[in-house]
Amino acid sequence: MNTSKRVLSRFIILCGITFWSTAGIANANEEKASKIIMLWPKDTASQDGTGMGTPRPDRGDGHIRLTDVTKPSIRYFPAPATKKPGPAVILCPGGGYTYLVTTKMESIAKWLNEHGVSAFILIYRTPKKRKDAFEDIQRAVRIVRSRASEWKINPKRIGVMGSSAGGHLAARVSTGFDIQAYQKVDKHDGVSCKPDFTVLLYPAYMNKGKELSKEFTVSSEISPTLIVTAKDDKGFFPGSPIYANALKEAGASVRTHFFEKGGHGFTLRPKQYPLSTWPDLCLQWLIDKNIIQDEPEQQNAHDKK
Repeated sequence: MNTSKRVLSRFIILCGITFWSTAGIANANEEKASKIIMLWPKDTASQDGTGMGTPRPDRGDGHIRLTDVTKPSIRYFPAPATKKPGPAVILCPGGGYTYLVTTKMESIAKWLNEHGVSAFILIYRTPKKRKDAFEDIQRAVRIVRSRASEWKINPKRIGVMGSSAGGHLAARVSTGFDIQAYQKVDKHDGVSCKPDFTVLLYPAYMNKGKELSKEFTVSSEISPTLIVTAKDDKGFFPGSPIYANALKEAGASVRTHFFEKGGHGFTLRPKQYPLSTWPDLCLQWLIDKNIIQDEPEQQNAHDKK
């Protein structure tokens, strides 16, 4: 491969991950047109690729942080094809509503795919746009549910998973599914934005002192919730038991895994034990809730027998 081809190949790969520039987005959409879905009609119709996220300088930890998102989207990671429609999860990255740590969610998306679950990484509006982000998560759930048959997804098994600020956002759509955050814009808004299940990873902003944040209105109608966090996440941990207790008192289904150590921002495969078991515990919860099967049917598995 000559130098120009190597440069072009590297450029397209970067675009697929970070939506690096206008030209990069165009190339990424040409290569994988079905993988990036704009959330709002005005952005879908626009030929201008700016506003899909600007990467911040690398901190040396290998993670990409996007900011300046004015045109939100979802990035689709399809699970291997099966005979029956499977579950899906919308992944909400963290970043304090200032930026989005998308790379942490990419590994989770691929892990979910291995277990028969399609994934969508939500690139919601930043920075400091909580109201807009809430509109984006509602819209994302509706789009995935509305287009479920197209993507061979079970519309009754669509969940959300978020980390840090993304966990806060996932909890907001779980408790605020009946709030009309925006006026209907098309047919996709005719379906419910209520997640069928919710996973919160070291969620932030869940409490105000010893009280539950007023952003959450809990009831027995809230879908099953799993909370995974560490007690030494001193800035944010107190909010998790407060939220969990509120769900329990309301009669909603909630399971918690509170680890002694792990801090804030752990990834899919943390080194320290027992925190390193959290993916297996999450998987077991998904099985217990009949969201996935013990042995998900893989593509063409039965055809080869």
